[in-house]
Amino acid sequence: MKKFLFFSFLFSFSFSTFVKAQSELSHTTTPIDSRLFETYSGDYLENLQTANPFLLKRWNFYLDNSWYLTELPAEKDSDSYATIRIEDLNNFNIFSIERKFELKRDWEKRLVCNIEGSNHVLVLLSGKEFNEKLSRHLAKAQ
Repeated sequence: MKKFLFFSFLFSFSFSTFVKAQSELSHTTTPIDSRLFETYSGDYLENLQTANPFLLKRWNFYLDNSWYLTELPAEKDSDSYATIRIEDLNNFNIFSIERKFELKRDWEKRLVCNIEGSNHVLVLLSGKEFNEKLSRHLAKAQ
């Protein structure tokens, strides 16, 4: 009888702990980076918080981790790159730039774009590189 009561208590405690943890996880919402509102409607983004929170996490990470700026080496021929205009190199939204200049990310190759009026280029990571970077980030977060 004592064993039965002990196991009943243990099961009850374990189950209630599990339910509480699941409840806390389901109430956790993925924050929306304010830069996403420049490209997507608020209703759509708020819907993603419940319907597809992973996509929202991916986009939040994408904003700062799918590209980088670098100086164009003098020996590189910049004529083979598309030219884009970025007003403020310290503060821009990669989603807006991609839409404005119709930039298409390649799965295998990086995309390099001249930045008009500067000696810098914008480098978009390949789709494969970005996915690997995201995977590493998510693995660290767990």
